[in-house]
Formats: sequence, C-alpha cells, structure tokens
Amino acid sequence: HDACDPHSFVVTGNQVRVGVFTDIGSPCEHVIRNFNQCHAAFLESNYDEDLLERGRYPYPLKLRIRGGQGHLSNTQAVELFRQHRPAFMTHLFLSHLSAENNRPKIAEQMFRKLQTKTKIILAPRNRETPVYHISNVEEQRQSQLTLFQ
Repeated sequence: HDACDPHSFVVTGNQVRVGVFTDIGSPCEHVIRNFNQCHAAFLESNYDEDLLERGRYPYPLKLRIRGGQGHLSNTQAVELFRQHRPAFMTHLFLSHLSAENNRPKIAEQMFRKLQTKTKIILAPRNRETPVYHISNVEEQRQSQLTLFQ
C-alpha cells in the first residue's frame, strides 16, 4: 500500500504465465503489459465504489483506498480485464476483496456480465483457493496443428 512504485509479478513455467496484481492503486503501463501476457491472473477487485462511499471508514482512509496508490475498485478491475485480457487467458482469480467495502457477489456479477470464456474464480479471504490446472492452450493448439499438417 501507498508505494510510490508498487510491484506486481508474473510467474512463468512450462510456457505458462500467471500474474499477481494486487495493491497496485491503478493499472499502469507495466501492469497492462504484463497482464496482457498472462494465461491466468490474480487480480485485485478490492472495493465497490458505493459500499466504500457509504461505509464507516473515515474520509481520509477512503481517499487512500481509492487513490492512485491504494486499491483497484471492481470497476477498475473489470476495465483492465475487458480492455487488456489476452484471448488465451483461461482463469481470472478475483483477489483481495475487502470484507468491509465489497461483496463477492457484486464483484463476480460485474465480471460475469462480460461473458468471456475466461473462468472467473473468487479467491476467498478466509480459506485456500482450490487447485486449478493452468495450461497454455494456444501452445497446445499450435502443436496439434503442426502435428496434423
């Protein structure tokens, strides 16, 4: 939080890239470039604008949360996903949802409206997320095409 240059990261293995994008405040050009290369991503969808505005947090904390060095709102996360999701992204894990200023159903519904083939998964706050197999579908498709040509 409150970093002048927040970091996200991408883990690569077996031709698969999984990104972790939380506590970034706003989607800068580096986040966009890295997000655009991921087969799966953990993306912060921290707060609902209305719940934050009406919530009990003091005004200065609300400003920190929604400021450029705070958290991504559901709307910001949806826009990043909508505009920069690669066609080969198979899984999106909605992460770092605020217990106070968000509801899982609100975040999930916003993403589901986009009707993409990407599987939308809520990463729970209080327990582990099930294990998912992430593969490079495009690489597999290219290999299959090569085999049959």
